[in-house]
Amino acid sequence: MIFGSIHEIDLNEIGHEGVRRAVEYARTHDLAALEPGRHAIDGDALFVNVSEYATKPFEECKFEAHRRYIDVQMVVRGAERIDVQPIGKLEAEPFDEAADNMFLGGHANASVVMAPGLFVACFPGDGHKPGIAVGESAPVKKAVFKVLV
Repeated sequence: MIFGSIHEIDLNEIGHEGVRRAVEYARTHDLAALEPGRHAIDGDALFVNVSEYATKPFEECKFEAHRRYIDVQMVVRGAERIDVQPIGKLEAEPFDEAADNMFLGGHANASVVMAPGLFVACFPGDGHKPGIAVGESAPVKKAVFKVLV
């Protein structure tokens, strides 16, 4: 997992080229202007999914993990908490190969509160539980860059 500010991190310190490109894209494009849906950047190697939803209570959120993609998550409007835990410390449900997704159960060993300008990169070994309400449920607009491993 990498956590930081898209405006303050030195791009040369990001060791993965795809994650670096996602952060650079966020610096140079108005993510708030993007409509919900998938937006192509570099075919299946790098794209961004934009969504709008209401955050949920902790109990209603699930850990997820992916094998083919790194998630670089950024809240564009609002705030949410994301919990993280290595997948080896979580109880995995069956992996959905077509969706590149599995859900997991268990507890987090770290949390980050996401607000505009921040990013978290979750790698295939990082179980992550996004969408958790910070206080009361509230609307968020979010961009999730999908970076091919």
